[in-house]
Amino acid sequence: MSRKLQLSEAVTGLIREKGSKFLAFLYPITQVEDVAPLLEQLRNEHPTARHWCYAYRLGEDGSVYRFNDDGEPSGSAGRPILNAIDSAGLTNTLAVVVRYFGGTLLGVRGLIDAYGGAVEDALHNATLIPVIRWRSMQVSCKYTHMADLQKVMNDLQLKPHQTTYENDGMCFEFLADEAVIEPFKTRLAGLFGVNVL
Repeated sequence: MSRKLQLSEAVTGLIREKGSKFLAFLYPITQVEDVAPLLEQLRNEHPTARHWCYAYRLGEDGSVYRFNDDGEPSGSAGRPILNAIDSAGLTNTLAVVVRYFGGTLLGVRGLIDAYGGAVEDALHNATLIPVIRWRSMQVSCKYTHMADLQKVMNDLQLKPHQTTYENDGMCFEFLADEAVIEPFKTRLAGLFGVNVL
């Protein structure tokens, strides 16, 4: 499974189509509870807009998602917004497109292009970073091998979040990105007197 990406910060985009204006707002979020306050904020900032359509995808594997057409024809707004998020490989992302109606009906195809296009425009302004896959690990080490273990930790810039002292050594607990944990385990496999859990 390829690693998902997320936004480093909020970004905006804009598409104009036959007098209508589609403003896209993309936010990095971590939980479903983040969605409602951001929607409310946009409704307050854009009280004369016609629609506030949105989609989000959450979780390190992107398994949590939802989309909403907010009164636009079914499948013409929320789904294209979600598709744009997915095309970029994003998770932990909320995308809201605020539409100001320009007086001309665009039809379903036109709406799909405009809503998805507004998100794509915002993505041109985005810096994407890998999603961290947090994993825990315990390492027990005899005192005689501490210098070797410390060198490996320094090389990988790993710091334990908990340390326990034992009779003949120490036990370290780590919470780190999976991308660092696996090389750490490989390096430790060669050290005598180090046990990895």
